[in-house]
Order: sequence, then structure tokens, then C-alpha cells
Amino acid sequence: MKDMILAIETSTWWTGVAIAEGASVIASRQEETRNSHNEMLPGLVEEVISKVGISLSELELIGVSIGPGSFTALRIGLLYATGIAFAQSVKVVPVMSLDVLNASLDVEGDFRLPLIDAYKGEVFTALYEGENRIKEAVIADPLKLHEFTEHSDVHVFGPGCGKYTEEIRKSLGERAIMHSDVISPAPTALAKLTFTRREDARDPGTLTPFYLRKPDAKLPKK
Repeated sequence: MKDMILAIETSTWWTGVAIAEGASVIASRQEETRNSHNEMLPGLVEEVISKVGISLSELELIGVSIGPGSFTALRIGLLYATGIAFAQSVKVVPVMSLDVLNASLDVEGDFRLPLIDAYKGEVFTALYEGENRIKEAVIADPLKLHEFTEHSDVHVFGPGCGKYTEEIRKSLGERAIMHSDVISPAPTALAKLTFTRREDARDPGTLTPFYLRKPDAKLPKK
């Protein structure tokens, strides 16, 4: 097997792992672990590696979700990914969690607002048109999402969507296409993005989480 990729996603309440051969995902597993990423991650990695029938020494690249998201969960995923990368002498592709979440929505084109809960009544979000990010990630008040996009028919989804449904509808009104099912950042989406962004691979020692905390980026107040 060639171009073997391990993807590790721990930005929210889910722990996800996938193995891809090039752009083709051949094994994946994702579990809602809440605050148990540290306990679940090693077992999930071992499971998908065994399912594919390879060893860690056969990996050629690792993809990891770097945030924004849960402070502790991101550190767990990043430390585990870098540990494997150092041990196996492979590079790591860091992928922003909102890019992973956006790629996890099975909808062609259109404008999208993926939302990850940032707590304290706020969400992490970025604006996309299809696969392309057209506005950078920010911390937003769900009641002020209308200040972030003027587009009609915007898909709104992700772990931060259900928690703030009322606020989102007040802000975006009929422009919002709400996805009631919880769509989490999928390890399969991360694996594919890792392959397409393989030229962004870095030495593991250079990686840092992308926390996006105030006052670094926030929607302007009126």
C-alpha cells in the first residue's frame, strides 16, 4: 500500500480516526467521547490500523485537526499525532477544524456556516462557499451571525448549531437552512483534506493548536 494517511480528529465531543490510501478512505471510526478523548484515542487508532492490516511504520503522513475547538481535546489529538509522527519519522498536515466540519457536510456548493460551540454563549465559525473558505474563522455571538454574511440560503450546521437554534433563527431568519442532525467534524473528511493539502506537511515539532480566543478575532459590535 502507498500514500498511507492517518487522520486524527478531536476538536469537539467526538474522537475520530481514519486511514486513507491517497484520497480513498479505507477505514474509519468515530465515537462520541465527551471528555474521554485521552482514553479512547489510542484504542481507535489501534482498531483502524489493525482493520487495514498495516503497522504505524507504514504511514507516510498524518493529518490532525488543530482547532478551534475544545482546548483540552485539541491538545490530546495534537500530542498523540506528533508522538506518532516523531516515532515514525513522518510529517503532519495541520487542518483547521472548521475546514474539516465544512467538508463533513454532504451538500454540493452553496454558502455554509459550520458552527462549533465556543461556550460562554458563543460559537466558532467561518463562511464558506462550497469547499472554499471566503471569510476567516472568528468567535461569534449566534445572535449576530447576520453581520457575518449577507447571503441568502446559508447552510448552518455542526455541534454548535442545535444548542443555539433559537438565536440563529432570530439572527438569520429564513436565510438559514438549518441541519437538525448533529454533524461533527468527520475523520473521513480530515483524511481527504490531508491528502489534498499534503504539500502543507510540516515537521511535528513545529505544530501548535489554533485556539482562536478573544480578543484575537471576534465579530464587531455595533
